[in-house]
Amino acid sequence: MGSSHKENLIEDILALADKLFRQLLPTVPPELLSLDVTMPQMKIMLLLYFHGPVRMSDIASELDVTLPTATSLVDRLVEKNYLSREGHADDRRVVLCRLSEEGQKTIGRIWSSTRTQSQKLLQGMETSKLQMFVEALQEMMKTSEVKKK
Repeated sequence: MGSSHKENLIEDILALADKLFRQLLPTVPPELLSLDVTMPQMKIMLLLYFHGPVRMSDIASELDVTLPTATSLVDRLVEKNYLSREGHADDRRVVLCRLSEEGQKTIGRIWSSTRTQSQKLLQGMETSKLQMFVEALQEMMKTSEVKKK
C-alpha cells in the first residue's frame, strides 16, 4: 500500500467524520445551545475545565489575544458566575483564573451529555466493530503521545 492509498484513507475518514458531525449537529446538548457565552469565552471555560487554574497571561497566550482582551473575556465570565479570580500564594502580581462551581457544573453537564450521546451511538455497533474502533483509538493515542514529546 502506497502513500497515496494512505492519504485516500485519511481523506475518507475525515469526510466520514465531517458527515457524522453534520448528522449529529441537531443533537448538540441543549445546555450548550442555551449557554450565553461567546466562542472565545467557551474556549476559556474548556481550557480551565481541562487544565485547572490558569494564569491570565496563559489564557491570553492560548487564545492568541492581548492581555487586555483576555481580561475583558474573563471579566464577562466572572460576571456570569462561571469563573473566579484569585491571587497566587507566592506572587500577588499573578492572577489565577479558575472555573467557579457553576462553571464546573455547566461544562460537566455538556461533557456528560455528549458522552451519553456517544454511548448511544456505540451501543448500536457490532462488538467486532467496537474492537476495531478501540484499536484505532489506541493507535491515535500513541501517535498523539509521540507528537507531544
